[in-house]
Amino acid sequence: MADAVATEEKVESTEEAEPEFIELFAGAALGAADAEVITLRSRTHLVVFAGSEGSGKTTVLASIYERLNQGPFAGFKFAGSRSLLGFEEICHLNRLASGRVQPETQRTRLTDETKYYHLALRPTELAGPHRQVLFSAMSGELFRMAKDSQEDAERLTFLRRADTIVVLVDGERLTNTAQRTSAQADAADILESLLDADMVSPSCRVEMVFSKLDRITAAGPPSLDFLDKTREKFERKFRGRVPHLSFRNIAARPAPSSVSGNSEGGLAEAFVSWTALSPPASRDEQEGAPPPSREEREFSKFGWRYFERTRREP
Repeated sequence: MADAVATEEKVESTEEAEPEFIELFAGAALGAADAEVITLRSRTHLVVFAGSEGSGKTTVLASIYERLNQGPFAGFKFAGSRSLLGFEEICHLNRLASGRVQPETQRTRLTDETKYYHLALRPTELAGPHRQVLFSAMSGELFRMAKDSQEDAERLTFLRRADTIVVLVDGERLTNTAQRTSAQADAADILESLLDADMVSPSCRVEMVFSKLDRITAAGPPSLDFLDKTREKFERKFRGRVPHLSFRNIAARPAPSSVSGNSEGGLAEAFVSWTALSPPASRDEQEGAPPPSREEREFSKFGWRYFERTRREP
């Protein structure tokens, strides 16, 4: 009788036991909570693309993914991603399957939450460790608001966590005499707003990137001359405020006839620079960076835990 009761209790407990589920990533672009899963497990490099509408942020991101799909790129091999569907979505209009005659790129959407794209990279030299990288291509509309309002810029608290900020200058607009001055001003105003709002950490690398170089080159010497003058102007304006400032020209999706000397349009060298690991910020650098308030921690524990960790380092 006792054995029967024990058997019955065992059956009931088995029936009542809830199955253990393994929570998987959906594969879409990541929100802050999903990004935190990656950053709390591995050292992760965050690259943020900033720029006005149409400056080429999403095109650069899509081009990096497409190059890695084709094989080794910039000294790395593709080793995985938690946001494959997100990458595929932004690459679709660039492919024949989209039915378009010319390649296009889906514009970055304005959403309430910042989205991140994840890449796990393996060096082509197998002795090196895997590298975890998160990319964020902020919508042009959001950065336009940050450019026009310091209050809006102060809400972009995740930028305090960025290891590299890439400010894109729309090269196509530089070739248009009616638009070149505004293109120059847009990029400068975006960076100035972020600096005024203390959104750029002292250890962050900031790169001013002139996109669509193939179109600037095709436009002739006047456009190239204006590009050089713009670079000089940015150098004078920001060198004293940005310790790690650099400049670069790229063509992320160049016309076939324009890249005989460099089939990558300079993207490989840019990718190496953007994802290069930098040493942790020193105590002196961290002293000038106040922690974000609880209300403005847009990046959740992702940025906050990183901030706390660097504050504790001797």
